[in-house]
Amino acid sequence: MRHIIVFLYVFTILIGASALTIQWLASKGDKEKNFVSMKPFVIMLLFMNVYDFLIYYCDNIIKIDTYMFLSIGDCFIAILVLLWLRVSNSITGTEVKNRCIGITEKYVILYGIVWLAAIILFRELYWIRLVIDIPLIGLLIAGSAESIRSSVRENAPKRFVAYKVVIAFFMTVNYVSYFISESGFVDRAEAPIMNITIYYWMVINIANMMLLYKRDFRSSYTAETPVVLDLSEALANVQKKYELTKREVEILEEIYSGKTNTQIAEALFISESTVKAHIYNIFRKLDVKSRVEAVCIVREEKEQKV
Repeated sequence: MRHIIVFLYVFTILIGASALTIQWLASKGDKEKNFVSMKPFVIMLLFMNVYDFLIYYCDNIIKIDTYMFLSIGDCFIAILVLLWLRVSNSITGTEVKNRCIGITEKYVILYGIVWLAAIILFRELYWIRLVIDIPLIGLLIAGSAESIRSSVRENAPKRFVAYKVVIAFFMTVNYVSYFISESGFVDRAEAPIMNITIYYWMVINIANMMLLYKRDFRSSYTAETPVVLDLSEALANVQKKYELTKREVEILEEIYSGKTNTQIAEALFISESTVKAHIYNIFRKLDVKSRVEAVCIVREEKEQKV
């Protein structure tokens, strides 16, 4: 069984490396750099897979104590959680308001400080490192749930919603399994709870590879060559095609940049209610139901096929 787990780790690492390669190749064809936010997450995930593989190999194959090496994984997981929340928030190419991301950014810094103090000054108080994991798990669940809810509300493509659900679920289960294992509720040497970590990583890597291929790589290399227009030209074409007013075009441009209603109101010196009224008219004229769909129309206009 141990050798099967080793094989699965190697297989998963290869899938992670393939996902990273697809990301790199897709970025060569993505002149607008619309989806570069996934790259840090894919890299950190691959690093985490290699790290877990080394831990498993040392513990179960060559029988080397990995206590100190294992403790570093706490910080790696914290960084991975933050990177996932960022990816989840921008996966469709538009940013939505997710307060959990800002809180997580600050908490990861605090997490690192407390972790370092626990390792250097309070090494015997192992529970400190466990306690600081609890808020991070909560932020992972809350941030992922908010991102999924926003995607559903904005009528985002189903594949993006499905991707978020899969990654959020397996990230959470993996973290909770790790927490249970390290808490002492189960005997890590006897219970196989950490052995199934590899299955979580495998699913996450496969989901990443599929999304990156379908969303980025295939559109960059197998679709017709696009003629990329300037944003102003694309908006002018959209204005003419859908009979938008000058103000509606200005607001559509702000929507394309990812701004919220409040930010649009501040930028254009109008009330938020006026912004909502204009957005309603924009959606009606474009025959769309969400910001994501409106942005897709502009992006399609920018990348006209030849």
